[in-house]
Amino acid sequence: MLSASSLLLSVLTAIFVPDTHTHVNAQQSGNCKCTPTSDCWPSATEWSALNDTVSGQLIQAVPPASVCYSAQPNYNEDACDYIRSQWFNSSFHAEDPISIDYPVWANNSCNPIFPNGTSVTGDVQAGEKGCSIGDYPVYVVNATQPEHIAGALQWAAQKNVRIVVKNTGHSYPGRSTGYSSLSIWTHNFRGITYHEDFQPQYCPLNETQKAATIAAGEVGSSVITELQKHNAVVVTGANPDVGLAGWFTGGGHGFLSSTHGLGADNLLEATLITPTGDLLTVNACQYSDLFFAIRGGGGSTYGVITSAVMKAYTAPETTTHNLQLTTTHPNISTEYWDLIAFLHSQMPALKAGGMQGYYFMVGPPIMPTLSFIWVFNLYDKPPGTADTLFAPIKTYLDARRDLFIYHTTSTTSSYYDFYAQGKNELVATGGSAYGSRLLPARALTEDVDALARTFEAIGPSTDLSRPSGTLGNTLLLGHLIAPPSNVSVDNGVNPAWRTAITHFIVSEGWLDGMPQSLIDSVYADITENKTYALRQLAPDSGAYFNECDSYEPDWQYSFFGPNYAHLWMIKQTYDPEGVLWCRRCVGSELWVEQPGGRLCRPEGYEKEQTPI
Repeated sequence: MLSASSLLLSVLTAIFVPDTHTHVNAQQSGNCKCTPTSDCWPSATEWSALNDTVSGQLIQAVPPASVCYSAQPNYNEDACDYIRSQWFNSSFHAEDPISIDYPVWANNSCNPIFPNGTSVTGDVQAGEKGCSIGDYPVYVVNATQPEHIAGALQWAAQKNVRIVVKNTGHSYPGRSTGYSSLSIWTHNFRGITYHEDFQPQYCPLNETQKAATIAAGEVGSSVITELQKHNAVVVTGANPDVGLAGWFTGGGHGFLSSTHGLGADNLLEATLITPTGDLLTVNACQYSDLFFAIRGGGGSTYGVITSAVMKAYTAPETTTHNLQLTTTHPNISTEYWDLIAFLHSQMPALKAGGMQGYYFMVGPPIMPTLSFIWVFNLYDKPPGTADTLFAPIKTYLDARRDLFIYHTTSTTSSYYDFYAQGKNELVATGGSAYGSRLLPARALTEDVDALARTFEAIGPSTDLSRPSGTLGNTLLLGHLIAPPSNVSVDNGVNPAWRTAITHFIVSEGWLDGMPQSLIDSVYADITENKTYALRQLAPDSGAYFNECDSYEPDWQYSFFGPNYAHLWMIKQTYDPEGVLWCRRCVGSELWVEQPGGRLCRPEGYEKEQTPI
């Protein structure tokens, strides 16, 4: 007799899992991950056995917005009203087993709709398209113990089922979802412990080190709130709802990273489950190769992290310097981009003086004229430091009052008061394509005029009849958050970070419901034009793994630099069968995502081949 949970799985499978009786070529099936339409897809009995293995923590995936569709058995307009109100809130997606911040990676297969069938993001045909599982996982293990993760990984390896890993679902490149997959949801691993003097297991430090042990499901805001009790901080992401595990495994920048290094630079120890199901504690003395890899070599690649020990520091006094400027007339363009290039030429000095933070370059229709905003912090600096650093820029602006209007403020507070002002960024608002580059000092200072013309070519236009992007104006984002030059850490982080001044992003969007041909043209514009121009500014640099062009050419070098070969060998040591796979992650060449989403071995694949 089936248990109650097994019976529920069977019922929901009939609703959300495609018919499993469609046959595929047997040879193809042997070289591909199993899907619900292949003969090798596990039976209901086998899924039920997995559910028993993971202590009843297996969840049949149901898109949260399915309650909005009258054809679905769980249709409920009151419940849908709540989903619509929360859809752009990152915290909502984090608390759902399968939902993600960027549902474009699930093919927008079940976004919330209004009663007239229009989606909350404006797709008037969403209701007609209906709700399906799309590229969301088919099942989820709500992992709360290491044994749950180990059981899921071993079972998936045996059954040849694709695995994805999700904490919050904040992955911009869509690495926390996958077609026909089993998801390991780590969001309910919770707990934060502060240590006044931490010593890694069997690996004593030569100095006293404050630290915090942080469970894999925790996010930046929960960590900072807990550590406030001890007047301590750790480096976290700028978005308060970003989970730390996926963030630091890709590098991890934040408000404190120009003072204390990237998230990856601050890891002292971690526990993880390998693809073979082994629970390991890794640090500089134990499994040092894995320790190297998980610090910047990419998440969802070498194992599933259950907890991390991060360096902690005394909370700093925080001076926040805000700059807002705009042109005096909508038609001012060339002079604006000359200013933007000049600002960037000053950033090596700003960074050396302790300034760090985030800035934005926007134009119509977001702002009526070309505008610039920065929010920069200084920590434990003497009064007047911000004004001294800003002085050359002030002189430049004051000499051009006919062109620019600007306003600055400077306030001093505790780090906690500053951090508490942070809000989750809006997510799931539609589609967008990113391109990014780590720009070193030479790219910002050697030819300032060429820099201005590059920014002008890729940035927003003042003429809305001729926008800079395929479908509209682009948005430029800057991150003056690179680690300090005196931080020397042997880890998997792309060495391009060590000479970077700014992590620079160009973004271009589209509206949901647009034809795929137009969407493809946006991606092409970002890769072939906008990001190409950034690459020419710093051809020997790289790009940030967590915030990257999803179709970055030569991504192995761009994301990992000369570390790639070493990381690839570590991947083969701990996951030779490719149980863990994600887009443009280390070792991902050994599987190819087919147009429908299925993972298959590349043509001519030989297990012994080495693509590096």
